[in-house]
Amino acid sequence: MAWKEYFTFTKGQSIAILSLSIIIFLSTLAYFLLPQWAANNNPNNQSKFDEMLAQLQVDTSANHQNYSRIESRETAESQKLTPFMFDPNTLDEAGFLKLGLREKLVATLLNYRNKGGKFYNKESLKRIYGLHPEEYAQLEPYINILGSYDSKSTNKSKTAITVELNRADTSQLVMLNGIGSKLAMNIVKYRTQLGGFVRVEQLNEVYGITPETFQKIKGNCKIDLSVVRSLNLREVTFAELNNHPYLKGELAKAIADYRKSKNYQIDNITQLKEIQFINDEIFRKIAPYLIIQ
Repeated sequence: MAWKEYFTFTKGQSIAILSLSIIIFLSTLAYFLLPQWAANNNPNNQSKFDEMLAQLQVDTSANHQNYSRIESRETAESQKLTPFMFDPNTLDEAGFLKLGLREKLVATLLNYRNKGGKFYNKESLKRIYGLHPEEYAQLEPYINILGSYDSKSTNKSKTAITVELNRADTSQLVMLNGIGSKLAMNIVKYRTQLGGFVRVEQLNEVYGITPETFQKIKGNCKIDLSVVRSLNLREVTFAELNNHPYLKGELAKAIADYRKSKNYQIDNITQLKEIQFINDEIFRKIAPYLIIQ
């Protein structure tokens, strides 16, 4: 077949090819010209865009002005306090609100105290986040912190406080310098686990008590050994041994195994020294909590 035959069409085929070519040309022309035509025939488009942009700028300006007014109002409100004599270490939530302080600021104050924070003088209250200088200026003459250097008349009563660690409840423990409600609860919890304190130095083992806090309170603490709860080596269960902070884990298992090997015939707690890893230091630590009955 000659190659010319590929380019030979009937009359009907020629008309179809021509029609298709015209359609393709018109479609291409419309694709490029219609958007421009539409833009030229709608002059309001740009003006509408300009209006939207202007409105956005107005709204932004209004929001900024509203924020400024709110901020100014809050600052003004912070100056309208109703102060009275108070101790920030003991005043409750209702008392802080009665002073005229904002709820958010009151929450910050209470959270600080609940985490063991304490106000030792007037200046320490000034450092609380959110307390405006204007507010502090009004409160300062009315701040009366028990035992602070700002109140010499009450300083002696503060330093004279003595707490018996094995009987004190949280309300008594918070009277110690540097002990807040959270630390007081930690002391009671650890005391219960131990069965009582046998040395004041054990306060260093309480979660949250720093060396600085211990130095402040050690002179105001005493110990009554008569109320310490001891474990009877002949009857105590493994679970009870394992619950004690000084005996839990491998030591509890070693004592239980040793007791079993002796058919529970232990006459003196010093026999526990026969256990391989109970040295003199460990023995001195656990001995006050073990008895033979």
